[in-house]
Amino acid sequence: MNVGNKFLFNFAASYSSGGYKRLREYAKWFNGNGGAWFIIHPRCRSLSNEFSDNKFFVVRQSRIRRLYDDCGYLESIRAEIGCQPELYFSYGIPLYFRFGRINWFHLSNVLPIEAAGIPLSLADRITFRYLGWRIRRGFRIADVISAESNNSLRLIGGGEPGKLFLSVNGSDDELDCLQNYRVESKENIAAVLGTHRYKALKDSFRVFEMLKRENEPLKLIILGRESWVPNFLKGIRDVEIRGLVERSEVIDCLRKSKIYISTTRVENSYNAASEGIVFADESYISDIGPHRELLTNVPFDRIAVPGVDAPLLHVERKNLSGLNLKSWNTVVLEMLARIS
Repeated sequence: MNVGNKFLFNFAASYSSGGYKRLREYAKWFNGNGGAWFIIHPRCRSLSNEFSDNKFFVVRQSRIRRLYDDCGYLESIRAEIGCQPELYFSYGIPLYFRFGRINWFHLSNVLPIEAAGIPLSLADRITFRYLGWRIRRGFRIADVISAESNNSLRLIGGGEPGKLFLSVNGSDDELDCLQNYRVESKENIAAVLGTHRYKALKDSFRVFEMLKRENEPLKLIILGRESWVPNFLKGIRDVEIRGLVERSEVIDCLRKSKIYISTTRVENSYNAASEGIVFADESYISDIGPHRELLTNVPFDRIAVPGVDAPLLHVERKNLSGLNLKSWNTVVLEMLARIS
């Protein structure tokens, strides 16, 4: 399939985690199918060497400038392209005007849409509320509004029913693991991914404490920005904080883990949970909408953990089939079908 340079993808505000994962997979797919245009963050500029059949525009914006000139760079890009893109795909950046023939907004974070009851700093709560207002205002411009779970689409609301589209994250690594199962050498560790306040690391530690009662040598590995880790966790002997690491190191840690823990209060997708439950032998994950979607038709137990207010879902890898997961190729082809 030769798509050609008809599509412009704006990932200017995303350079890590699920955003970078989707950016890289889109760049990889279109690089082999005629190429596409990508607006990217400076930290992602290496993609231009890896996928040279695409055209990359590197955009550097300060947080302050994003408040008053969020997409000011688009006019200069339009001049360089010399035409109207067939598709303008905006990953998490509000739409302010029609730029492509088809204008697609993808929700990258559910917190601007719904943050009630979620532990956030006052600054984050104000920021997300303002961003949510801008995102919702841009819905009238959008031809398609996508999110990474049905739960997120429900939060967006029923005002745009004909525009809503489910676009999950691809799970190539997980599908490969399930289809070509290899016995991994496990270490006696439990892994946690992400350190934002809404990840509820205090609850994750309570799960770890419960597990240590049966497995005293167990150690806890935390991956994510160290400055966001609660101070009480930083001096505990059996807790190791590894900070921000490359995706390859994240996958390697999960492959070595006996247990995956996620007590997150909210998510747009089941991206992190799908990796955790596939690579670890067993997992304890929060009972939220995206996690329930991930476990559709999968056996699991709903358990109470001392010190944790909400029950958690306990799932074992041996019960997984992968039927709820999609490859990135399928995700892209579904997007092209929706455009058609």
